[in-house]
Amino acid sequence: MSTHKIVEFRPEGMGHFVRYLKFLSEKKGWGWEFEVHPEFSRDLMQGAMAVKVAPSLSSNILPQLQVLPTLVRTLECTDSFFAENGTWYPRLLLHEALRLVFVEASNDLDIRAPAFVIGDNEEARTASSALAEMGIADIYMVGSGRKMQRQKDILSRSQLGIRFHVLPAEELTLQAVSAGIVVNTVDLSSQKSLLTDLSYFNFMSPAGYALDLNILPEHNLLLEEAVKADLRVLHPILVASVYTKLWLDRLEVGSELSHEEITESWKEFLKQNSA
Repeated sequence: MSTHKIVEFRPEGMGHFVRYLKFLSEKKGWGWEFEVHPEFSRDLMQGAMAVKVAPSLSSNILPQLQVLPTLVRTLECTDSFFAENGTWYPRLLLHEALRLVFVEASNDLDIRAPAFVIGDNEEARTASSALAEMGIADIYMVGSGRKMQRQKDILSRSQLGIRFHVLPAEELTLQAVSAGIVVNTVDLSSQKSLLTDLSYFNFMSPAGYALDLNILPEHNLLLEEAVKADLRVLHPILVASVYTKLWLDRLEVGSELSHEEITESWKEFLKQNSA
């Protein structure tokens, strides 16, 4: 395969997904090249076959674009760019990956029960939207500050009939609503009190699901507590594998790898990067 270039825009440097793609390219002998830049620039996209962007940059990126797909426009969020008919289009593949995981891995999820989503970031907004499309009518968004109201406003505009509730993190242990699923999108390693409050799971149904989108560290403390609480766990590797497949399909190399092979390669990558 000829050399191709992946560009990533991320203020913190190369992210886990692009590091994984680099690992996979070396493993498969694809010879892909990688560039990482802290700020978005359309000029830096020249010569790339695909672009990964940190969702946190969405508010800066999207006003610069004239054409936005419906999902990107309504959720005001993007995580990737792919060239279609010679034009770059922003996409939000995390939304599709989450939807597929919710449908396939938790097909007995009780959509009549509420859902909890932890975080005030773009990933939390995306997860909330995917859960709403599953038919869950009450979604509690857990976080603090003015960002939470903006999350609710954006989601309420695009998901009519869904009740989005803003819940301060300090009130989490007071809830007793028997939720069917909780999705965490924040790094809990520096938020010990939030981890402790979540670990009570007093707001969860006994048959509920727990999903943490943090692919590292490999030993996920929240999911370990979920297992102890007899909840059913959806490991972030499920989402990562489906997301990878969606990406590779866009690059027309997806047929080379099965879901099983992608999952195993993620496990190998995590073992090498879990220190």
